[in-house]
This record gives sequence, structure tokens and C-alpha cells, in this order.
Amino acid sequence: MDAVLLVDHQPIAPPAGPAGVVVRALLTISGQVPAHRQRTPLAISLVLDRSGSMSGDRLEAAKAASISAVERLHPDDVVSVIAFDGQVDVVAPPAPRAQHFQLVQQVSDIGSGGSTNLSGGWLRGRQHMEQALGMLGSLEGSSRRIVLLTDGHANAGIIDPSTLVELARTARAMGITTTTIGVGEGYDDALLRSMADAGGGNSWYVERPDQAQDVLAEEMGNLLSVSAQGLSVTLTLQDSVAMLATHSSWPATSVANTFTFDLGDLYASEPKPVLVELFVPADRLDALASSGAAIATLVVQADVLLDGGGVEHRSMTLGVAASLETQSTLVPEVEHAVLLARAAKAREEAARCQRHGDAAGAQEFMMQASSELSSSPLMEDPHMAEALQSQVRDLNALAERYEQRDFSETEAKYQMQRSYNARRGKRQYDDVLKREP
Repeated sequence: MDAVLLVDHQPIAPPAGPAGVVVRALLTISGQVPAHRQRTPLAISLVLDRSGSMSGDRLEAAKAASISAVERLHPDDVVSVIAFDGQVDVVAPPAPRAQHFQLVQQVSDIGSGGSTNLSGGWLRGRQHMEQALGMLGSLEGSSRRIVLLTDGHANAGIIDPSTLVELARTARAMGITTTTIGVGEGYDDALLRSMADAGGGNSWYVERPDQAQDVLAEEMGNLLSVSAQGLSVTLTLQDSVAMLATHSSWPATSVANTFTFDLGDLYASEPKPVLVELFVPADRLDALASSGAAIATLVVQADVLLDGGGVEHRSMTLGVAASLETQSTLVPEVEHAVLLARAAKAREEAARCQRHGDAAGAQEFMMQASSELSSSPLMEDPHMAEALQSQVRDLNALAERYEQRDFSETEAKYQMQRSYNARRGKRQYDDVLKREP
């Protein structure tokens, strides 16, 4: 487990805001799969919505993606498959992949049905992952995950969102994580994202059925490259320092001047960022500068998988140091991250405006974000410009659709997922979600 901390700062003065210095800190945590570690078997329960709205291309794509995922498993990995509509059926009970001789055909034979008993399907998946612990031999560092794929709202069984989220949180405490994949425009994206956050997994959006296989492949790639579990970052501020903005959307708790971010598992295939902006008031600059102390500390903790097997709890502490001089400093990587984070926030606000019938407000958020990106000095940096230009093109296209009132709920879900990707360090997934010009 490695951590890299980049920091820059910029003085501000009225009328832009209270006099002081804004310090921006970008922490990037990356992991590696131990080179000599024997591969630890994993367990996965694929929970597929087969309700009536999934019939046709959606269900066929979900089944094809599930079959592809199953084919990536090792013989000693444990897998189960569940299909649900108003009822819950066990397509394949939990067992090592090598013992599921007919699994591909069993998944292929899943047919569509009626309503959406999401809780029933998920609960059966949890039961299977509880059973899988014994099959894995209680191996340290093993992963057990429920992957829930649905295109609808929970309308049978347990339908209260807070209860479903708490169930996912409770399962995580048992070592069972939850990933959610929403398909099309009908599913409850707030519920699925909250379940994934509470469950320590990922939240994905499939706009078109043909994207399902790539999304599930991305999820499997993560599961097969776990390098640490239970990753958290605790940020503690000096008494005179304030939190100005938290750009990374990890689940977080705060007490007084301490903020703890829950980053879930760390994958070798996907570094995880924490990006914050802090404010130091002008009347405290001299005292902090003379003390020589960091304005904040970051403590990174995780259970790291070791060479030769086993898990070790590790912790590292980094100080957020800034010269606090009146002259500003700009680190391109930090500026790039902040720009993309602000664009991500604009996407969320646009989606909320759209859902309240305010297309003009949504368009304004898109245009403001596009303008900020276009005017950035990083547009002159050949290493940074391409990603920013891609964002500008997408924001402009969405602004035009809002202006023409040519949008649907898929627009809002697309915006929310693009924002989630940017703030969770999943921008590579944008290539999967990318729309045709």
C-alpha cells in the first residue's frame, strides 16, 4: 500500500471571501497484489432481477455478463446465482466453481417474470455468502461479495430504503460486501448507490444493455486484484483550520475537527483518491507558520494482504504542510483533480435541477462548468488537456440537450454516474459509459 500526497495553496481576500489561504490536498492511495502470495479464493453471489421490465435485451445482456464473469472464476472460487422477480429462485446454490457443471446453461435458462422483490434476492445472496465462509476455509484476506443487478424499484418484500441500506451495512460488518448495478432509467439510483456505500462495494450504471458485460468485467477485475481491505483515511485539522470542501464522495463521519473517510477495499487495478480544500484564516497564518507544524494530518489504515498469505493491519501518517506564503502555488495534478471534481458536482446539481423540472437551471450548471474547464491554464498542458476537453465536449452536448428540452431520466442517471466516477477515482469507467458523438 502506497500513498502520495500533493498540496498547493492560494491566498484569498474580500470580496472573494474571508482573508486567508486555501490549501488543497490530494491524497492518492494505490495497492499491489503481493507477487508471491498464493491466490486467495473469493466468493460471489450474482443476484439478477428478472422482473417483467428486464425482459428482452436487458435480461439477455445481464445473463451474458454473468456468464462472462463466471468464466473468469478459478475452480476453487465459490459462486451462487439467484434470480428474482416477485419470487426468489436459487439458480445455483453456493459451491466451488468446479462443482457447477451446468452453471452456464442454468444462467442462460433464466426467464423473465413479474414484480421486483429486491430485498428477497439480496437476502438470499447474503445467506449464500454466509455459507461460503466455511467453503473458503475462513481464509484471511478472502472476499465475499453480493452483486445485485436490477432495472427497477423495490416494490415487493422490504421496500423501505433505509432498511435496505442498513441491511447492506450489517452484512459488511460480517465481511460481506455489496455492489449494485442499475440498468436503464427505471431503477432507484439513490437507493442502489446508498446500498453500495453502506455495503463497501461499488455502484455502477448501465445505460445500454451492451454495456453490462464491460461493467461486470470491471467489477470482477477489482475483486481479483484486492490488495488491502477496510481502507480508511482520518483527517485531523489544527484548531484554527477549517474544512472548506470535500470533493471525494466517500462515506464519511466527522467529530469536531476530525473527519474519517471509508474507502472500502483497495484494488491494485484502481488507486483511490481523497481530495479536500482547507482554509486557514489570515489572523492565524503567522502563528502556524512560526510553529512549523502541519496544518493537518492524514492517517491511512488498512488490512494489507501479505506475501505468503495472511493479513497485516498497517497505518501510515502524513502531514499536510503548506508554506502559507502570500504567493500562491499551483500543482497541476491538484488543479486537474479540483477542476474535474467541480465539474462532477455540477453534474449532480444539473441532475437535481432536471428532476425538479428546471431544465434552464440544469443548462446553466453545465455551461458554468464548461466555461471553468475551458478557461483553465491546464488547457495549455498537453498531458492534461485531453481529459479536460473530453469533459467540455460532454458538458456542452448536455447543455444543448437541456436547452432543447431533449432529455429523459437517463440523462440524470448518466450525470450522477459520471459524477460518482470522477469523485471515486473511477474515470476509466467513463470509457464504458461513453456515448456516441
